[in-house]
Amino acid sequence: MNTENKNIAIVCITENGKNLALQINSLIKESHVYIVKNKKNNLKLDTKKENVFLIEEKLSELVQKLFIKYDYILFIMATGIVVRIIAPHVQSKFSDPAILVTDEKGMNIISLLSGHMGGANEMTNYISRLINANPVITTATDVNKKSSLDMIAKKLDAHIDNFRDNVKDVNAMIVNNQEVGIYIDGKYEVDTRGFKVLQSIEEIKNFDKVVVISHKNKVFDYIKYRLDKAYVQEKIIKVIPKDIVIGIGCRRNTESQLLQESLNDLLQQHNIDSKAIKNIGSIDIKYNEKAIIDLANYYDVEFKTFSAEEISKVDYLYDKSEFVKKNVGVYCVAEPVAHILSSGNLIIKKHKFRGITISVGRVTK
Repeated sequence: MNTENKNIAIVCITENGKNLALQINSLIKESHVYIVKNKKNNLKLDTKKENVFLIEEKLSELVQKLFIKYDYILFIMATGIVVRIIAPHVQSKFSDPAILVTDEKGMNIISLLSGHMGGANEMTNYISRLINANPVITTATDVNKKSSLDMIAKKLDAHIDNFRDNVKDVNAMIVNNQEVGIYIDGKYEVDTRGFKVLQSIEEIKNFDKVVVISHKNKVFDYIKYRLDKAYVQEKIIKVIPKDIVIGIGCRRNTESQLLQESLNDLLQQHNIDSKAIKNIGSIDIKYNEKAIIDLANYYDVEFKTFSAEEISKVDYLYDKSEFVKKNVGVYCVAEPVAHILSSGNLIIKKHKFRGITISVGRVTK
């Protein structure tokens, strides 16, 4: 497991727990250790370390702060203590941090909360391998060695309508050995254990529930055309990977509606679902361009900008414009930005419309 850019807090309340916490901290550079000192344990720090903190506030007060700050929290203490201390802060598996618990000898590591979406199961396995502990994972799909819809969505960073209900229904069917079809449109590497992989759209009608993975509009339009509309609404679950990136160059003060309509038309022409957009990018001098900001807000995606220096490393690969070079310092914007965002995997090189240039790339999943 790659822990890069993952915030991991390790919390301990005993001397043995402290020793284990420091051991794990030495193995996971991204981790922070919180040693909770009180009158009973009288814990101390032997040496000062950058990511190790001696805390003299109540454990309950510390946990409240950690819930907001960290993606993962590993508690080295009894499970009962952890359950009580986190109970007031638990809200949803879509927002709660991953909670792990281990005994102070590091014999067992328990994935306690947010096993799938939060990544507690993965982290439990990862740390268990590092310290030779026994991973304790209780999620039904994992115990039965099967995939799950939420893990597929997480891997693909995908959009699913009615996420909670659909995940619950599909995972329950998988665990109970009911047939769930899965049709994968494109080269997406996903765990299909427990699903029946379909080779063609025509097979969909043979199943009570089918997961369809695609960023294409027409795949779903075709299904609606061939099958009863009510059947589609009840039986088909659309999984739309967010793997489309947009590079944009435009005149200053371009109208927001014009930019939005231009992108929508382009996506329609090329059979791309707008829910597949991962992020939008441009050159950094456009950081405050209202039309692009409005566009990113409309699709609820990140707006990324790149310097002329970054863009110039790849702009030579595309058609050059001396006019653009004179005005912004690079020969072109849309294509090299889409190139950077997609690691060179452009699927639409250039689309021009009334002072707007759009290029589209696809991130490989």
